[in-house]
Amino acid sequence: MRGTVDVTAGTLSFEEQPAGAPLSSASPDAQIYGNQGVTVRIYNSTVTTSAPVAGKKTFTANVGVRNLLAYRIGDEQGAATPADTMGIYVFVNSGPVVSVTSSSCPTCTVTVANRHGTLNFNGTNQAYWFYPELLGPANGGSDTTRVRKTWIFEADTAVTRCNFDVLVSAAWVPPIETFWKIEYPGDSLPDTQAEPRWRRSATTMASPTLVGGNLQIDLRRTKDSLLYSRRDSISTGMNAFVDARFRLDDGGGNATPQPGFALDDQTKYIGVFVSDSGAAGRGKVGFVDAAGAFLTAAGASDTVSVRAFRVYQLRKFGADSATVWVDGVPRLKVLYTNLPPTKATPSRVEFGHTNGVARTTTSTWDDVIYQLGKATP
Repeated sequence: MRGTVDVTAGTLSFEEQPAGAPLSSASPDAQIYGNQGVTVRIYNSTVTTSAPVAGKKTFTANVGVRNLLAYRIGDEQGAATPADTMGIYVFVNSGPVVSVTSSSCPTCTVTVANRHGTLNFNGTNQAYWFYPELLGPANGGSDTTRVRKTWIFEADTAVTRCNFDVLVSAAWVPPIETFWKIEYPGDSLPDTQAEPRWRRSATTMASPTLVGGNLQIDLRRTKDSLLYSRRDSISTGMNAFVDARFRLDDGGGNATPQPGFALDDQTKYIGVFVSDSGAAGRGKVGFVDAAGAFLTAAGASDTVSVRAFRVYQLRKFGADSATVWVDGVPRLKVLYTNLPPTKATPSRVEFGHTNGVARTTTSTWDDVIYQLGKATP
């Protein structure tokens, strides 16, 4: 969809992209589409323009989304307002670019000033606005977002019109679609800056920060823990996977599980964590129980170099088994019946750092991806 900000008229308008809107099955959600007025309608308030500051001004509008499809979009859950939702992303596919100025200004630029984040939809580092809602089918009474999101663009004062292209990324509810993907890119604090938001465990001692563009969890010389979680619809028979790239910076030689992630389908707790042996950066990767201890079953753990970034992946094959891959190589397998019982309800995904020791204990996270409905990428 082509968006146009007209400062003189005070409008933000949307129309079908002249070349048509591409379809894709890229992350983070199952569907990417456009077609203003056919599949979706983006609408907005009047554009307000700020007073110039240091040669710049902002254009602001409150923007909503209406679903024009014959089925629900935004989440795979059945409830109208789930506790957490995969929601709806409207992302910038290209631009924004300056199209008209009040005077000659070949160097004038315009940028998105208040994106909710960036993700790789059908490109890299694409800015987006996130709507945590589940929309009903067209003309179904709940087909429009309840809250408009504020969009802000910043430009040089000579700019009077700019253009940009946006697309919508939103999961399609069963039976239209059967798997969904969510990505946390590690470039923001999961519970306060990232969208969709994660819930942080109730701890005051652990200190999460951003270091070099990655999330670093510092347990601040305590025996504390910090876990981030998202509620989602994970069932016993459902296939799923979690893919995370992280490293254990310093585990203090603690042989108990420390950083890692888990799926809980309200029947089984499927956690994968790593420990620190303190010897040449070696440690252990393995399945854990709900109390955070490694499982002792054959094939449930293995040694690995933990002080460098590794890609750890958990694959859940319904109620049959679960496997762990490290850097693309299969390492562990446990039958579903041998996994520990659920930790708590509701079903959820979690990641973070636990079992700290009374010395520096940190882990660094580059990204976390989870997918429901399919056990492989």
